[in-house]
Amino acid sequence: MGQITIKRINVRELLFLFSLSIVVLCSYLTANVDLIAYCILFLLFDGIWYILKSGLNSSITIAAFFVTFFTFLLTRIIFPLFFDTSDLALELGETIFNDEINLKVNLQLYIALLSVYLGYRLTPLKTINSINPFFENHGVVRVRKISKKAIYFFSIFVLVGLYDQIRYVKTNSYADYYLFYSPQVPYIFVFLASFFEYFFYFYMATMPSKKDSKYVIILYLVVNLLSLSSGQRGGAVLAIIFLVTYFFIRNRVNPGEKPWITKRGIIILSTLIPIFVSILFMIAFIRSDKDVDYKGSSNLVVSFFYQQGVSANVIGYVNYFDEKLPKGKVYSIGKIIDFMNHNIISQKLFGTGPVKPQTVEHAMKDHTLHATLTYMGSPNLYLAGGGYGGSFIADLWADMEFFGIILGGLIYGICLAIIIKWCSLSFWKASVGLMMYSNIIYAPRSNYIDFIYYVFVSFTAIIVFAFIYCVKNNGRS
Repeated sequence: MGQITIKRINVRELLFLFSLSIVVLCSYLTANVDLIAYCILFLLFDGIWYILKSGLNSSITIAAFFVTFFTFLLTRIIFPLFFDTSDLALELGETIFNDEINLKVNLQLYIALLSVYLGYRLTPLKTINSINPFFENHGVVRVRKISKKAIYFFSIFVLVGLYDQIRYVKTNSYADYYLFYSPQVPYIFVFLASFFEYFFYFYMATMPSKKDSKYVIILYLVVNLLSLSSGQRGGAVLAIIFLVTYFFIRNRVNPGEKPWITKRGIIILSTLIPIFVSILFMIAFIRSDKDVDYKGSSNLVVSFFYQQGVSANVIGYVNYFDEKLPKGKVYSIGKIIDFMNHNIISQKLFGTGPVKPQTVEHAMKDHTLHATLTYMGSPNLYLAGGGYGGSFIADLWADMEFFGIILGGLIYGICLAIIIKWCSLSFWKASVGLMMYSNIIYAPRSNYIDFIYYVFVSFTAIIVFAFIYCVKNNGRS
């Protein structure tokens, strides 16, 4: 199976990025916040131009990351350059940081985006002359059949959990859901529901035909769209982004007689985006008991994206509390450390006890940055069950400052560059790649290490991986 190595970036483009970075450095030294924001925008434009030149079939992973990075982190930085967002800022109760912190946040955002982009562009593209037809392997076919049945089975528990959430919201409020909701269904239902996504990723990694996967994809969409009824928009948005990415990947890997997504499909998706965004925005205001027709809501798209950019505040908070954070913590891999300290085996051997969410102990002694920041910034909100959310940039900054952001960003970029290749090489690489990808694109609003934790560490992952391994190798001579 021959390979042709193609460079993703040339010297001229590197010189442009170097020059842009010099402008950013000068802007930082002269405290020009807006100029750094414009440089971030130029960096985005450079990435978009590259994506258009190379085609979405080859660059869909970095394109999707740009979408989530912009949506969750940049809208409150970029939009004020072109729109009057004062009414929105007042309506949403936006946190106001001093000029020094705003300047630092903009620099951190630029370095993070540049690091991911360079990690992607500096990873050579290896085109494969012939795709390894792993999806025809008897073991992979067995996995496809079993995973499909498992998806239907475990979806029952997911739907029961969603019904419980929707019922709670209807009898209380969206705010109460985020602060006080606890599942009323048996814990075993919650645990079994967590298997649904894993089997979905394993099934999709077998590269099924469009006909075979049609109802699985519909079920996956329905489950995630139903979560909108409880005010949770993240799942629906990420599900759509994942599926669009997958369709472009399938244009390259076992596409069948026709492409999974065509130019006509892209046009249809483009026309549906403003409608979908407006619906999400209206859900946001309904759940906060506000009237959608408030002053300034004439542009629902701008309003929606501006509201989503709240994750930039997390980076502001990690700068504000930089000198006051608990010492000796490693937040960038905190989820793994907390798992090792508090899992059932550790509890039995070392008497550590389980994780105690929304407690002072969890905020100040564990390695969960979003809990620490929320407790230090709004202790009453934290103890009542609320939170600021997280961002991979905040985790990396808290541990290793700029070096951490650069290193972590490069790793993300490399992963985004090789995931499509993995999907053409083997079932296991495709499975791991799809799972890692789904967490990396959400990293602007989540923990840095989720792309490793979700795949290799959680108990559910270990159980499902072991089961799939047995299914795939059953009957091997």
